[in-house]
Amino acid sequence: MKYRITILLASILALFSCSDEKAQMKWVDLRYRVEDSYLLEASNPETISFLVKSTDPWMVYGTADWYTITPPSGEGDMENTTTVTIVCEENTDLDDRTDTIRIQSDYWIGKEFTITQKGIAYLEHEPVLNIPQEGGTTEITVSANQDWSAKVTSGGEWLSVVSGETGRLDGSVTVSATRNLGEQRTGVVTLYDRHGAAAKEVAVVQNGVILNIESPENGQWFRIWEEAQTLSIAVESNTGWTVEKANPEDDTWYSFAKTEYDGDDNLQIIVEENIGTRVRTGEIILRTAAAEGAVPLEKRVRFKQANKPVVTTTVVNKTLSGGTWYGPNELMPARYNIYLDSYSGNIKCFFIWNTTPYTELRFHINDGKTQLSTTPWCSNVFNEASYCRVPVDGTKQNVLSFNIDRYTDDKGDEWVYVEWILNDTVIAHAIADGKNDDSGTDDTFKVPYSAISVGGSIQMSGTLTVSKWERVDHLVWGD
Repeated sequence: MKYRITILLASILALFSCSDEKAQMKWVDLRYRVEDSYLLEASNPETISFLVKSTDPWMVYGTADWYTITPPSGEGDMENTTTVTIVCEENTDLDDRTDTIRIQSDYWIGKEFTITQKGIAYLEHEPVLNIPQEGGTTEITVSANQDWSAKVTSGGEWLSVVSGETGRLDGSVTVSATRNLGEQRTGVVTLYDRHGAAAKEVAVVQNGVILNIESPENGQWFRIWEEAQTLSIAVESNTGWTVEKANPEDDTWYSFAKTEYDGDDNLQIIVEENIGTRVRTGEIILRTAAAEGAVPLEKRVRFKQANKPVVTTTVVNKTLSGGTWYGPNELMPARYNIYLDSYSGNIKCFFIWNTTPYTELRFHINDGKTQLSTTPWCSNVFNEASYCRVPVDGTKQNVLSFNIDRYTDDKGDEWVYVEWILNDTVIAHAIADGKNDDSGTDDTFKVPYSAISVGGSIQMSGTLTVSKWERVDHLVWGD
């Protein structure tokens, strides 16, 4: 709904004479509440209703004769609001019809909006039977009250229209397919209306070999973690099929529960624990059984197994009594764990990039609770946010962690991504792309990923003891 609360407009009316030039100011206060456009049905169209008032006489008008505006005009009266209605007649024409309505007071047209009423034209089709694998025809039954045409728009190398390329009112289109020696395939026949505009797309399926494999979440490869496990992948098929390793000599770290299947089944891959320091990739080949007159279908599947986290530990054993610990610097993106053995009072913990823009991540403890914030200011992580205030048990060791990573948006731009973690629990996170992560509204926390190539540093102050800090490298999954 569009709200036009007050419009104050000035028009200079120039009065010319032989001796001088005078200008007079005219003010109009026109108010209304109306949509930008309306779409109505051909039969039993709903009534359009909106409110108008103005300081000056006003009118609502269009150019067509298939609707009635009530009232079409009114006197200037800011004390009372008038309800204006537009009632359309039924549209018995095939085509849609449209007109522009204007709301005007004195010289000022305050609003233009459109009303469109659908026509009664229709063009529909019935479900289509599959074409056999050996080839043949199928029929598309068309229901229409207009002229229409049909054309193959996908699969033209094997699918063709043999009759019914054009029609009037109800009719049918017969399509033919050549013999299919491979995978089940789908073509498209497009139905066009009387104006030559595409109205419907009809999928025409020809039977063939089916070997459909469950799609991984990222659309490229299945992701599994470092533990020994069985990876199960759903496979849909209408024939026998086999599985084998693409690189059997290299890939000795996994095996198959079985290598021969018949029809739908779950492919099971038995994976050993990854004790190495890198992500490893397996590639397998699924192949349908050879059948007379058919070409075996082959598909490949990749999966990647993570390595165990690579952790670098630095012993500190630093005790402060109100001073500052200047910790490690030149820190590249990774997860950093700071082991806080004890503390008293309030403490401050910073992760800093002395770059452009200057950036601080703050992980403070104040009055027994975490207090998180950033510079530049972030609307997802700030002092007053309740979820950023988590109780901390000062009687035991606590681990404060910053996880620094990369976020790539839909445009391909890269930004800093941060997680604040207390004792292995993520309590806040933010993408430094200048947007609120939830609402998408603008904020000032905008740090390109390239800006932190100088490396960051950690500082802590207060009364505390730090025993060690850790760097946990991110996994490199690759392409």
